[in-house]
Amino acid sequence: MIPNHIIDNLASHERIAVLARGGELQFVVHPASEDAAAVRARASCDDAEVLASHLQDRAAILELVASRERDVGGES
Repeated sequence: MIPNHIIDNLASHERIAVLARGGELQFVVHPASEDAAAVRARASCDDAEVLASHLQDRAAILELVASRERDVGGES
């Protein structure tokens, strides 16, 4: 689950990227102006896959996280 403080403290010029690494989700706050290629390049340095980037909508973020947690072996 994404920590609430990440979503709650998101500034208007920031976005969230959801990454997968070793079966676990990671969350990165990045500038809204950063392009998708830069987000992917940063993730690849950590051997992570970008599932989504440039997210700001709380409901969409929580829905994505919930769906991925089920895929990884959580609730069905």
